Amino acid sequence: MLNKKFRSGGFVFAEFAIALPLLILLGWGLATVGMKIFYLGKIQLADYVLEEEVHDVLSRLIYDARAAKTLIAEKEVPTLTFTYRTINEVHSKLGNIQSTANGDVIADKTETRLYILAGDAGKKDSKINYKRVDEYLANPITGDNYFGETRVTQFEFDKPAEKVLHVTLEMQSEVTGHKIKMSTAVYMPGCESFKIY
Repeated sequence: MLNKKFRSGGFVFAEFAIALPLLILLGWGLATVGMKIFYLGKIQLADYVLEEEVHDVLSRLIYDARAAKTLIAEKEVPTLTFTYRTINEVHSKLGNIQSTANGDVIADKTETRLYILAGDAGKKDSKINYKRVDEYLANPITGDNYFGETRVTQFEFDKPAEKVLHVTLEMQSEVTGHKIKMSTAVYMPGCESFKIY
C-alpha cells in the first residue's frame, strides 16, 4: 500500500531533463523559421515596391507625354517639362484671344508637369520629383517608402525620331540591391515643340 501512495503519475527529474532540451530545440526551430519567413517577406515586399515605383513613374510620364503640346528636356540635371492643353473654354465677348465665327472667344489653358532627378544618379538620395511648377519644394514620387527605399541609378531620354520620346529609367532597391531597368518610346502626336538641351 505504501508503494501506491508515492506513484503520482507526474514528471520525474529524468523525464524533465529529456523534455526540456527538446522543447528548447522546438522553440528555437520555430523562431528560426518565423524569422526566415519574415525576412523573405520583407525582400519580396521591397522588390514589389521597386517594381511599382518604376511602373508608376513611367505610366505618369507616358500619360503626360502623349498629351504634351510642348516638351523641354534638359540633360545636365535630367528634367522633362511637359506642357499640355487642359481645356478650351468658350467665352462670349471677353477679348481678342482667339475668336470663333460667331464672336465667342476660346481661351487656351495649359498645364505644366515636371519630372526632375533630384540628387546624383546612383546616390542614396537620388529620387524623381513630380511637380506642376518649378517654384516650390520637391515632391518625390520615388525613394522614401516604409517597405523598401529605392534610388534612381539612371534617368535618360532622347529624341530618336520626330514626335517620339525615348526614356530609360533604372532604379535600385536599398533593401535587396536588385535593379530594374525599363526603356520605352512614346509617340507624342500633339507635340508642337520638342527641345533638348
